[in-house]
Amino acid sequence: MYKSSATIYLSRHCKTAWNVEGRLQGTIDLPLAEIGIKQAIANVAVIRDLGVRRIVCSTARRAYETARLYADPLGLPIHNTPGLRELDHGKWEGRKTEELLLDPHSGYANWLSDPGCIAIPGGPGGSESVPAAQQRVAEAVRDAALSFRGESVLIIGHKHINALLMCALLKEPLTRFGSHIIEDALPHLLAPDVIEGLCSEGERDETWTSELIPRASNRGN
Repeated sequence: MYKSSATIYLSRHCKTAWNVEGRLQGTIDLPLAEIGIKQAIANVAVIRDLGVRRIVCSTARRAYETARLYADPLGLPIHNTPGLRELDHGKWEGRKTEELLLDPHSGYANWLSDPGCIAIPGGPGGSESVPAAQQRVAEAVRDAALSFRGESVLIIGHKHINALLMCALLKEPLTRFGSHIIEDALPHLLAPDVIEGLCSEGERDETWTSELIPRASNRGN
């Protein structure tokens, strides 16, 4: 049966050393830690059982390495896009979130409760605006959904950009941002009607290229 969009699963990358330490990464391009590699390997069976047929990930190293650990044993093509990259966290990058929350001058606690209320200190030009970030990530997901109609697609992004995406998709105020922050890396199905609504808002803009991994044999799985 013809489908007007893909089935989309949203996830976060697996853990880096800074995730383990509770530090904000933002634009810092760290590899997966050993625990993150083990986490990804453990998730492969979940990805397989969902029937995922391709992966679209952020261009950040931690997202791409997660995608490769899923794609290699399953033989899935990988596409990456900067539209899924994490927000630039400016002067907060590298600091522990626990410290930021306890520091009344950091502004981090207020930002978490409503990312639209203050700009991230030290970001490019005062930081990327929340509407701009929401637009780029929504466009990336829309392009994937329209480009790969009828397929199950895994999106691998980041904690905060994914939460902003969910607020945009559900048309919720940014005060709901915190409720959409997910710490684990397991895939979550995005409601088909929400994706259909997103796709109805525009045409795809991106021409996708892929890194094709030879499909693995299903024998013994």
